[in-house]
Amino acid sequence: MKETLLDGRYQLLDALGSGGEARVFRARDNSTGWEVAVRLALNPTTYTAPQSLPDFHPGWVRLLDSGIDPQHGPCQIFELLQGETLRQMVISSGPMEREPWRLFVDQSLAAVKALHDAGWVHGDLNGDNFVQTPGPRWKLLELPFLRFDPPQGRTALFGSIYTLAPEQLDGTQADARSDFYALGCVYYFAACGEFPHAAASSREMAVNRLRFDPAPLALAEKASRLPVSWSTWVMTLLSRNPEKRIRTALEDERV
Repeated sequence: MKETLLDGRYQLLDALGSGGEARVFRARDNSTGWEVAVRLALNPTTYTAPQSLPDFHPGWVRLLDSGIDPQHGPCQIFELLQGETLRQMVISSGPMEREPWRLFVDQSLAAVKALHDAGWVHGDLNGDNFVQTPGPRWKLLELPFLRFDPPQGRTALFGSIYTLAPEQLDGTQADARSDFYALGCVYYFAACGEFPHAAASSREMAVNRLRFDPAPLALAEKASRLPVSWSTWVMTLLSRNPEKRIRTALEDERV
């Protein structure tokens, strides 16, 4: 679709990625000359536009425009973020040092708290949904109130196998505590370079998550740079029992 013109304004330049509900492109806004990110729905025939949007939070990727192109269907225009995702950063540079890890935790918690305060659950927080931009400022992608309808035949199980909470694997609807479990997985990965319950297959990972607690982060050699109290807090997020996790970001008890 390179060089496609959307809505008479947005010139697609190259593909950035694809997910379960949309394709993402780098594009040029011909009315301003700016480069932007464009999301195109994979299932354009059943898209339901949101009735209202919550107030923007600086920890979220910024929506610039939206509409329905006559030929290609629903599209959303976002700021084009310059930086690496958390997954890319850890794979290329290794686990985070203490202070960058703490900054990521603080900023990501604030972004997720803003979602919850607005009445939304993300349901798919993972290493590809956080991007570090200059500042540094971490930004959250895939905002739930801007999701497109999934294509027909998509499984009801939604989310990354690396961060899905045990109750989601059992078919329970995600809630704020599920988001905190996913954050625990992401923080664990940022600290030691591995996700909890690392396994040879998605099925094995799912079974281990339902049956066993993950190895304590404090025992991970690569995470030794973190204070034990911080590692213990991450393990609280990773409790298999949702009742034992924090329920709001205000319960954050890191030392």
